[in-house]
Amino acid sequence: MNNNGSKKHPIRFQKPEQLQSYLEKAGNNEFSFRAIPISGEPETFHYSSSENIVRETDGRSFDSLDDFICYAFQCDATGYARTEYVEFEVLS
Repeated sequence: MNNNGSKKHPIRFQKPEQLQSYLEKAGNNEFSFRAIPISGEPETFHYSSSENIVRETDGRSFDSLDDFICYAFQCDATGYARTEYVEFEVLS
């Protein structure tokens, strides 16, 4: 729920480049978000643009933004996305 009591609507990214662009444009912000894959369970992450690293709430960190994007889009070894989209919901 957002401040006015209505349900938050997730942003749908259909290409890895769209999610990368969104995160790169976040500026010097830090926020938590939930990534909701087309299949599987949603996961919660923390983004810090100053470190340019995305971390899961359990402490796992990714070496780079590219590594996270490949993880979110379930990329194969060649970097090809194996999912149609990832939904993204900012939590804080």
